[in-house]
Order: sequence, then structure tokens, then C-alpha cells
Amino acid sequence: MHGPSPLRHHLETALEPGEQQRIGRRLSLLLAAAALLLVGLGHRALFPGDGEVAALLLGLGALAASAPVLAAGFRGFVARDTGRTLEQLVSLALLACLAAGEFVTAILVPLLMSIGHFLEERSIRGARAAIEGLKRLRPSRATRLGPEGECEVDAEALGVGDVVVVRPGDVIPADGVVIHGVSAVDQSSMTGESAAEEVAHGSQVFAGTVNLSGLLRVKVTGVAGATALGRILELLHQAERSEAPIMRVIERYARVYLPAVLVLAAAVLVVTHELSRAVTILVVSCPCALVLASPAAMTAALAVAARLGVLIKSSRFLEALGDVDTLLVDKTGTVTMGQLEVVAVHALEGREERDVLAVGAACAFGSRHPVSRAVGRAAEDVDFAEPASVEEVHGRGMVGRQGGEVLRLGSGRWLEEEGIELSVEAPPHHGPTVWVARDRTVLGYLLLADRPRPGSREALARVRELGVGRMVLMTGDRRAVAEAVAAEFGFDEVLAECLPERKSAVVEAERAAGRTVMMVGDGVNDALALSRADVGIAMGAMGSAVAVESADIALMSNDLNRLAEMIRLSRLTRLNIHQNVFIAVASSLGMMALASAGAIVPAVGAAVHNAGTFLVLANAARILRFPRR
Repeated sequence: MHGPSPLRHHLETALEPGEQQRIGRRLSLLLAAAALLLVGLGHRALFPGDGEVAALLLGLGALAASAPVLAAGFRGFVARDTGRTLEQLVSLALLACLAAGEFVTAILVPLLMSIGHFLEERSIRGARAAIEGLKRLRPSRATRLGPEGECEVDAEALGVGDVVVVRPGDVIPADGVVIHGVSAVDQSSMTGESAAEEVAHGSQVFAGTVNLSGLLRVKVTGVAGATALGRILELLHQAERSEAPIMRVIERYARVYLPAVLVLAAAVLVVTHELSRAVTILVVSCPCALVLASPAAMTAALAVAARLGVLIKSSRFLEALGDVDTLLVDKTGTVTMGQLEVVAVHALEGREERDVLAVGAACAFGSRHPVSRAVGRAAEDVDFAEPASVEEVHGRGMVGRQGGEVLRLGSGRWLEEEGIELSVEAPPHHGPTVWVARDRTVLGYLLLADRPRPGSREALARVRELGVGRMVLMTGDRRAVAEAVAAEFGFDEVLAECLPERKSAVVEAERAAGRTVMMVGDGVNDALALSRADVGIAMGAMGSAVAVESADIALMSNDLNRLAEMIRLSRLTRLNIHQNVFIAVASSLGMMALASAGAIVPAVGAAVHNAGTFLVLANAARILRFPRR
């Protein structure tokens, strides 16, 4: 039997039951209204002489679509809630549309308006889902070592000073210090680095990271909220609680527009004593075009973004992405491929590279260590005999036995400890260097590194051309590696050995300095920084689910060229919205001027005031021709 779908699981973890019911009701009404709109228009086209049935269908659809907005506008009016100005403005428009029989407009306005609301709510749900994803990284059980031996306990029951036993494949349950054992630990959830960290006595380890090879005994130094993972969770909670709602462009105009219309209608009535003029003003001022100014442009931008393989989860990008002047980028998995690869094979004199790869692949056979997997990938086209046995020497390398010969793959220091002389020195290299030996003879060595992602340099150059003058590389990797990558890509500053809290602090410091920050990352360790940035962008294909949920925008591919395209799209969309607002206000003011002068009557005003709406929709449709470079 299949388990629950990812989408269903996401909704269950990100939404409270009451929220699910509320959104379900809204979606049901909107879908019903859309269905009635299609059926009504179809009936009108097929049976033009039977207009009453079509009008009934469209009227029912208009009531279904308008009901939630009218209810919200009424509540805002009664409570004098200035935060519901837009709903009050739309309610006025919808009442006029219903009174004039413009049912199609009364359906389309709430439908498009709801797009913006769902986008904002999606952002909130994404933050909650990110928190749930981080919680799942914490193990629920731990093996504690006591006077009577090992016993399994709840991870939350651990205290500072306890000693826990962590076997290969186990998730480390708490922050601590290794007091016994040697192993490789996958710390990508905390540092984002593809290379496993070799740990031994005295090494620090973190909750949520994975022990890959040796048996470890760890003395607990931090539990629950005192762990690095716990602090990240708390900071994400704070970000969710403290994030202010984005002021939509239309609401800024609506706060002025609604009272101005009412004052004008009242003034005309007082001066002319003609009720028809005041009614005409209210009819032609119905701000359908103004209400559609933002949703129409946003809908077009979403269509373009989907075409580019970009998921936009929050309308915040319209507010901030076009103003970005600082770019913070995580290294591993973002500007690099995110996994170790063999970049060079050096065979000693008298040996061949294929021999070096064959022996290395035999030693790496069946190992989960990142170095072993990289060697195995490099030797895919090389024939080698499967070893009779393979043994991992924790923190040193791999030993294989094949036809009476002892094969070794590991560090140069380990080979020297085994009495094997290295006849040459490996060149300076920022990544791992592993040596290959057969019995007492060194065959050569392999240089490994995390390769730069193809096209990343050109993509970042395009971002800089758009006015992003400051670029900072952040990574949990060593400084030497980080500086080499930063020099290759032209970053202005590099921050190495960054844990998640420091990345978040860097984002906060940049924003405090008055900069508009875009953060790009792909791992769990980037989630907090993504949520703190003005615009957080997650690499979707290689990135973790937690990073994608924490970000405002997710790139469904690993193509960094999308960054420049999204900045251009954001600026075009924001310009389009302001153009739409100008068109809407200008057309409404023109119609109101004619109504005030008595040049048009209510019936004529109801027929012509939609001209501004059509102009707004036509202008927003221009976004669909967004040029992709």
C-alpha cells in the first residue's frame, strides 16, 4: 500500500486543522464560481437567445466568488479595520458590478485577487514546513552508556555530561565531544560540505549529523534547545513570528482612493442636488481595473517564472528582488556541484593511470565514504577484479586484499605509518589527496575536489551587470578551499567555516547596514539564512526540502542564470503594476469627471467604465513576452 503523498504530508504538517478547513471552503467557492463562469459563457455562446439561463448561472457564480470578499469588507467596515481597506474597496466594486449585472467581472476580480492571498499564505506555510523538516532531523532515541552498560533512552532525556554510543549509520542525538573512537561524520546538515569530516578524540560533533563509519563514544555538551540544531529551530520560529506582512502596492492606493471617491460623490450631490450624478460616480469609480492591477501582472509573472523553471512562493519578491544590491551565496551545491570528484590522477614513473584507478576502485568497493564513492565514479570505465575483502581503517583509508596482495587507498601519512615510503610529494591542493599502493609499492595518487558548477561564473557576472555590486561567498568549508573558489568566481568577500547561526548573523548584519540582501543556498544549513534574507532563493533540484520551504523562490534546476532572469522579471513586473495603477486611476478619474459634469448617466457609465480593466489586462499580458536571454 502506498504511503501518503508528499503534498498531503506537506499540507498536514504546515497547516492547522482550522486553516485547512478555511482554505478548503475558499477553494471550493472559487472552483464553483469558475465552473459556473465557464458553463454560463458556454451556454451564452451556444444559445444566444436564452440569455436568462446564462445570466442565472453567471449570477450564481458571481455570488459564490464575491461572498468571502464581501464578508471580509463588511467586517472591516464594522470594526473600522484599516488593514482591510482593500477588501472594502473591492466590496464596493463588487456590489456595483452585481447591481449593474456585470457578473463576469464580479467573478474574475475575486478569482485573480485570491492569487495574491494564496501566495502570501504559501510563504507562511513554507516557513512552518521548514521547521517541521528540521525537527525530523533530530533522532527520537539514543544509546546512553551508564555504569550498568548501554541502554536506549529518549533523546530528550539526555543531559549534559552523559556519554552516548553512536554506531555507524546512526544520527548523532546531541552536540558533544568525541571521547573514544575514530570515524567519518556527514556534517552536511550543519556545514553543507560534501566531504565527510574525520573525527577522533576531542573532535566536536553536532546533533542531526550522521556517523558514517566507526563506533564513537560522545560526551554530551548540549541537548534540546541548547544544540546548534535546536538554536536554528528557535531562530526559525522567531523569523516566522516576527515577519511583518508585506504592504501590497494596491493597498497604498486603496487607502486614498476609497475615501476620495466617497467624498467626491457626496460633494457632487451637495452641489448639484442630482442623485443620478452621484450614483454614476460610484458606478464608474468601481475600481475593477485598480484591483486587477497587481494580480493580473502577478499572474503573468508566475506564468513566465513557471516557463523558466522557477517556483515563486511569496509575493515578497515583487517588493525586494528588484532592489537587491547584495548577493550572499552558499558554496557547496550552489556554485559547486556539491560532491567530491577525482579531478586528477597521477601515476608514478613506470605506472599507468588505469592501474592507479583500478587499485583505488578495488579498495573503494562497497564503501559509503565520499572519497570512496568519488574514486568509484572515476573508475567506472576501468576493469578491476573485485577484492576478496575490504576493510576500512577509520580516519586513515581503505585496505583491500586481492590474490594475496594488499591494496591500500588513503592518506599519505597513513602509508608512511605503515612503513610505505612516498617517493614523491603531492602538489599543493585545496581538496583531499589520496594515495594508492599495492603491497609496499606506491602506484600514484588522486586529487579530489568539489568541481565548480558549469556556467556559474557567467551567471554571477550577469547578476553583477544588473547592479548587484556586492557578492559574498559563505561556506562551512576550510578557508583555503573557500578562498580558491571565491577567487575563481570573483566574489568580493569570503566567509569560511560558517555554521548556520553565523550565516544568519551575516544576513542580519548586511541588512542592518542598509543593504537589500538576496541569499542563495541549497542545504539545511542555509535554511535560517534564507528565511532571514530580503529574498531567499533555494536551489531546488539538488537542495534539501527544508531549504526549499524556507525560501521565497526555488529554482527547479541548478542553472544560476535564473538569478539574473528573476531580477529582470521582478523589475518588469513591478513597473507593470505601477503602469496598471496609472491606467486604472486615470481611466476612473476621467470617467468620474464626465459623471460629475453630467455627461454620462449611470447606465452608460456601467457600460464604459470597464475600458480601464481591459487596458490593465492587456498591459499585464505584455509580461508574457518576457525575453529570455
